[in-house]
Amino acid sequence: MLLGLVMAWMGLPPVGAASDLLLEIHPGTHGPVVASSAKPGHVLHLERSDDLVHWSEVARVHDQLHPYREMPGIRPGATFYRVTGAVATGDDDWANQLDVPSGRFFQSATGTPAPLPYVKWTLLLSDPRRIHFQDTVRHPFHIQFARARLPGYGNIGALEFNARSLHPGPSQQLVLGSVLRAPDPQVRELGIEVTGLEPFPGETVASWVGMVRDRIHAPPGWRILYLPSTGQEAEAEAHREAFQAAGIGVDSLRRWISDNVCYSEGWALGRLVRLATGEIPAALGDGRLRLGDILVTDRAPAELPVLAGYLVTEPATPNSHVALLARSLLLPFAHANGAGLQAELDSLIGREVLLEVGMTDGTCRIRLTDTTGRLTPEHRAEILGSKRGGVLDIVPKSTRGALTVAVDGLTPADIRFVGGKAANFGLLRRALPDSTPHPVLAVTFDLWDAYLAQPLPGGGTLGQAIGQRLARHVYPPDIPSLRADLAVVRDLVEDVADFTPAQRAAVIGALQAAGLTGARIRFRSSTNVEDGDTFSGAGLYDSYSGCLEDDLDADTSGPSRCDPSEARERGVFRALRKVYASFYNENAFLERLRHQVDEQQVGMAVLVHF
Repeated sequence: MLLGLVMAWMGLPPVGAASDLLLEIHPGTHGPVVASSAKPGHVLHLERSDDLVHWSEVARVHDQLHPYREMPGIRPGATFYRVTGAVATGDDDWANQLDVPSGRFFQSATGTPAPLPYVKWTLLLSDPRRIHFQDTVRHPFHIQFARARLPGYGNIGALEFNARSLHPGPSQQLVLGSVLRAPDPQVRELGIEVTGLEPFPGETVASWVGMVRDRIHAPPGWRILYLPSTGQEAEAEAHREAFQAAGIGVDSLRRWISDNVCYSEGWALGRLVRLATGEIPAALGDGRLRLGDILVTDRAPAELPVLAGYLVTEPATPNSHVALLARSLLLPFAHANGAGLQAELDSLIGREVLLEVGMTDGTCRIRLTDTTGRLTPEHRAEILGSKRGGVLDIVPKSTRGALTVAVDGLTPADIRFVGGKAANFGLLRRALPDSTPHPVLAVTFDLWDAYLAQPLPGGGTLGQAIGQRLARHVYPPDIPSLRADLAVVRDLVEDVADFTPAQRAAVIGALQAAGLTGARIRFRSSTNVEDGDTFSGAGLYDSYSGCLEDDLDADTSGPSRCDPSEARERGVFRALRKVYASFYNENAFLERLRHQVDEQQVGMAVLVHF
């Protein structure tokens, strides 16, 4: 162990002393700036004390502490610092300062024309002065790092981790993001991203980005920008002045990407349609966009219907939902760049084209061939027929004889009882018992069938009413008419129909017996028309959280007993009804219609855990 020089911060000039690990302190406008000499191959610990007796760690770095500004919060009077060092080991896979010249912890993202180096970071709102930059090769995901290195997060489940980090509000405890480096080594720029499933307040993000920037050591002349993701762009634009006041520029990945990017290779034949991202839902409803079209839009939204192909003029994330969907269905999806290609796209809008997206010698090639008037109806039908999804090889749902079953012993053979997600989760439980949620339960198709068999006030059963509404639709359907019918169906499932007292008692008893009490429970969609060898069904259905105590407290007034920040109750049967209603989400039903799925053979089961 090496002990460096101890120095006092009292607004005095820096003092030096002889040691092989020296510490320097300089006065700063908002607090002292601390730095050390270099000690390659070592991890350095910066500690602070008010009395030279009790010390606390304020930063941990590799090799050298570069100028490190202590943030506001230091009490008036004398404050002492010391730096200690130890030889780095394999477990030293994070730091509170990112040393850009060393390249430590950077990983290269795929799916871009040049490697896009990045490092992931985590900010604890309870200690915002420390940014945790993780070894992104060893810990590719934020949750992996949190479980391994952050106190109190060793056993956290993925859903709870997301709830504490990806949504604004009282429950947020963490901020997640990445530092990106320009792929061209001649461009001396870094970009900071903040990860979230909802927009965070722009002024708050500006302060987070400023904290991260202050913990980055880069040579003179480097620029550090904020690169908001699609979901954060509107807030960033609305609060651009707050970023400017903090000395932070706002831009996008387009700044660095000058070539086309192939996110999913393939080909498509269809009408080329250009729409702004915000216009897509309305255009699908009024006929400007049809399911057989090739869409050109500015950026990829979080969700898109299955079209013939997709082109975006703003760079997308290679692992965005649209990219995953396109790859799973072999649909072409690319970022089209360059003035020449943009002009070609503009000239072909509204015409039938053959789109080809593929990699050639490491370069993404986008080829457009105008086929308007060149194909006979027979040839067109033959070409499109070779792309059309055929009948899916599904396992028809079957009766289990119980409304719920334990998951740990389930195998893929149980898909007929509990759907793909729950059946496959049994394998995960056995293979990774310490890294998967427990306890875990499955609600079978028995409850789904019983729910659909209930009589409605106007006569007939819920299942009969749904069948009458949807039986007339064929692919490709009339979207406005289908949307109206699906809205009625979801309303019937979620707000008109309900569980019987016997069904409620059985579900409550199973949850209590499994130990699923005292905290929020996640009800995850699990159908037998997803998670297959040739059809993933990713993102088609929804999952919701519920609190059993809200169903047992003999009232309907909030707040939720599992989450005081929820003003209203959030019971488990409300969550179950919402999961059931998601079986009739627009894109989910469109995919079943496209693949000619027999609605009598499929249904919604549910995977349940904290």
